[in-house]
Amino acid sequence: MKKVFGVLLCLVLLTGCATSHLEDGKESVVKFEDGGISAEELYEKLKKVYGGNAIIDLIDTELLSREYKSDSTEEAYIKQNIDSLKDRWGENFDTNILSYGATTEKEFKEYVRLLYRRDKWVNDYAKTQVNDTQINEYYEKEVVGDIEASHILISVDVKSDATDEEKKEAEDKALATAKEVIAKLNKGEKFEDLAKEYSSDESNKNDGGALSKFNDRSNYDENFLDAAIKLEVNKYTTTPVKSQYGYHIIYKTSQGDKPKLDDIKDEIIEKIAPTLISNDSSFTTKAILALRDKYGIKITDDELKSQYNETYGL
Repeated sequence: MKKVFGVLLCLVLLTGCATSHLEDGKESVVKFEDGGISAEELYEKLKKVYGGNAIIDLIDTELLSREYKSDSTEEAYIKQNIDSLKDRWGENFDTNILSYGATTEKEFKEYVRLLYRRDKWVNDYAKTQVNDTQINEYYEKEVVGDIEASHILISVDVKSDATDEEKKEAEDKALATAKEVIAKLNKGEKFEDLAKEYSSDESNKNDGGALSKFNDRSNYDENFLDAAIKLEVNKYTTTPVKSQYGYHIIYKTSQGDKPKLDDIKDEIIEKIAPTLISNDSSFTTKAILALRDKYGIKITDDELKSQYNETYGL
């Protein structure tokens, strides 16, 4: 695609790519003994077939190069994707990249760079669209002071191909075990000892089930965090807490003060921005159009402008 449109631009701008002329003075790309095919004719033909998509790629490549300069993160992303496709496509790599408008690996890398920068712009634009109401609402509902807690996880041991009956049986067994652990806690047995004996969480069972400090819902199961927030310090949950991992018994050891909004505002914006993208199927289009509006682009060719407007429903 890019290659085709490069020829298209070369023709329309008469940059000397074609040095021969027809009798009417027009640049030629093909000559017969009598007449020929002009650069303008080829341009109009290619424009109708490829023009809309090609001009969009050319516009975005130029504008995004003004917004972003290449860095190690970008280069690593491109290399990782190219290497992954080489592994997947094998000897068909050179053939497959043709469908992306690239005739060489270098051209394909630039295509991947364009996709990377488009995504980067959309994410950066989303951050600018987060408003104070959303920030305050997130702060009130989702942010808590640092919680220190331990847990005992009783996982539901079931195979992926288990029947509904087998899944139900495994679920009931895990719940019964969790209740058994709580009963032992009620009788005075130590939480850390029961964690070593019963917990399925290998990362902390030998440390009494101790978890790292946490204060944000995005990193924990909602049911788990709700239960931890409601718990009093130095208390454990008296009913099993169900999560996607199984059943938990949670013991809360400390609760810190809620951080000030100004101190974590940027972090909150980082959390909200992706939801704006995922909750609005047209957000990516809006973001890309905003980029073009920022630079005041105007398509002066009527045919290309029509294709462009049709693409974006303008």
